[in-house]
Amino acid sequence: MLDHLRLTVGDVAAAYRLYDPLMRCLGFEEVERDDDGVAWGKPDADQWLILMPALRHGSHDAAAPGLHHIAFAADDRSVVDRAHELAVAAGAEILDPPRLFDYEPNYYATFFRDPNGFKLEVVTRASPPPSPGR
Repeated sequence: MLDHLRLTVGDVAAAYRLYDPLMRCLGFEEVERDDDGVAWGKPDADQWLILMPALRHGSHDAAAPGLHHIAFAADDRSVVDRAHELAVAAGAEILDPPRLFDYEPNYYATFFRDPNGFKLEVVTRASPPPSPGR
């Protein structure tokens, strides 16, 4: 659906501490840049996340016109769980730990905020693995 997403952040280094392990968990690799930003791309796909330093400072308001939240797709529930662990380790504000939501069947997600106040979601709709012995 998207080719790339470019976010303007107040502190690239602070954002990097959350986004680097998160993006790697989701199968992205860091890509070199010729500017003050950082970026990750997904191998064999035209999908990119780019973080650039803000020229003006202020806080993000998800209730104002503009971006509400970003949902990253995970292959399965273990990736959602790992993303949550990484967010906790990075000191992110956890909004919802991993769990099933009633948006649709098998909607398993976690929600948290990055250092700039962007609401992030990591979600899968994959069925859980069968229980042992079944």
